[in-house]
Amino acid sequence: MKIAEDYAMLQHLSGGRVDLMMGRGNTGPVYPWFGKDIRDGIALAVENYALLRRLWREDVVDWEGRFRTPLQGFTSTPRPLDGVPPFVWHASIRSPEIAEQAAYYGDGFFHNNIFWDAGHVRRMVELYRRRFEHYGHGAADRAIVGLGGQVFMRRNSQDAVREFRPYFDNAPVYGHGPSLEDFSELTALTVGSPQQVIDKTLSFAGNVGDYQRQLFLMDHAGLPLKTVLEQLDMLGEEVVPVLRREFAARKPAHVPEAPTHASLKAALEAARQEPENEEEVVA
Repeated sequence: MKIAEDYAMLQHLSGGRVDLMMGRGNTGPVYPWFGKDIRDGIALAVENYALLRRLWREDVVDWEGRFRTPLQGFTSTPRPLDGVPPFVWHASIRSPEIAEQAAYYGDGFFHNNIFWDAGHVRRMVELYRRRFEHYGHGAADRAIVGLGGQVFMRRNSQDAVREFRPYFDNAPVYGHGPSLEDFSELTALTVGSPQQVIDKTLSFAGNVGDYQRQLFLMDHAGLPLKTVLEQLDMLGEEVVPVLRREFAARKPAHVPEAPTHASLKAALEAARQEPENEEEVVA
């Protein structure tokens, strides 16, 4: 309920320039904060999102489920801007059920693309694409895919490796495991120059097909704030402009852009016109 209301409000404040990315969380201690059990994580994600969709699409909702109190005659306010809910990305690293959920609704699937090797990422995205087509939302290569990535940059790649290695070796998640070199070889982590980040990021499409969103994890492994801000400057000034040009030049014409508020609004208006057009033809 709170997500439905907060994101609808954000839509109004931003003029529709907002998406919602949903992730389950993979750390056990988080669930008890809300009186939940991590072993119910998938079931919670499926049930909660089904309710969220109804709250955005129905003016009055009667609902009963497994994990929360029932709703009777409930109206979520404010209503979505122009009657168009935010576009939703279902984010996951390793759960095929989440890829299935995204495909079922025709929503976007965001693979975090961190921690796991390229083969695993490819299998997850391929599953989503197959099921997207299975549910009648369009051809598999037109499915809406996003990827993550991790980077650390300096002008000189040797400086980047030398500076980042102590943080990597002691990182809470992947520290004390594979070497920085092995982890960079297996996963999307890129430690080097801005050009190396560009080159590796552009290689992702060769693994998963053309996709619509690229996000970067910048504040990770315990980096100091000053260093993170320096990384963001380099990303915005030297990496993102090149990636935007290259992605646009390489994207096949039949692969759609990720939905925007304007495109979703136009599609809704077109769908509303269809019955009228059919009646006119019959008449």
